[in-house]
Amino acid sequence: MNLNKLYIYLETKRGRTFVGTLKREANNFSFTYDEKYFYSENPIQVGPELSLKKRKHHSKNLFGIFLDRIPSRQNPAYTDYCKKMGIKEDEDDVMILLSTLGARGPSSFVVERDVVFDFSGDLLKEFRKDLRLSMREFSKLFDISLSSVQKIESGKISGKEVLKRIEIYFKFPEVAAFEVKRNKREVHSDCYIKVMEELNKRTTTAVL
Repeated sequence: MNLNKLYIYLETKRGRTFVGTLKREANNFSFTYDEKYFYSENPIQVGPELSLKKRKHHSKNLFGIFLDRIPSRQNPAYTDYCKKMGIKEDEDDVMILLSTLGARGPSSFVVERDVVFDFSGDLLKEFRKDLRLSMREFSKLFDISLSSVQKIESGKISGKEVLKRIEIYFKFPEVAAFEVKRNKREVHSDCYIKVMEELNKRTTTAVL
């Protein structure tokens, strides 16, 4: 896979904001803040080496703030991480590693590819049923409009942005658990418990 461009978003309780673009160029890497984000009232810099004093930054190697998001191969769970993300354990392309293993780090910044993933309406339906949720319950727990869930499952719309979010929940049960806990008051306690039980089966980090 020739992956030379990634997109950075900021996700908060208020919503999701496009932050900038990371590119692998001929002899270096570059990161460019989105103009709207750069000139917004209170932008947050992605990292110390990506200061908001200028929009575009260059580095011979991948910026440290992004390298730090990729788990060490010495991590006992590294093999499992790779299997979950569908990549080879010996994969060494930093852009692929960043967009999979490092897609979600400890900060609120999210890394995404500009591609249409294989995740589809059928997989959404399968994922929802695995969690034993109705469409309404799924929409409330994952903060996705009911109409979007219905249309995507029926194949009436592709819902690319929504599917990207759901794919992250599917691949990272701990992220799904965080979102479910955040919205647990929207559903009956029995519903919340059964979802967390299923997520606990998928990861050791999802806790009640």
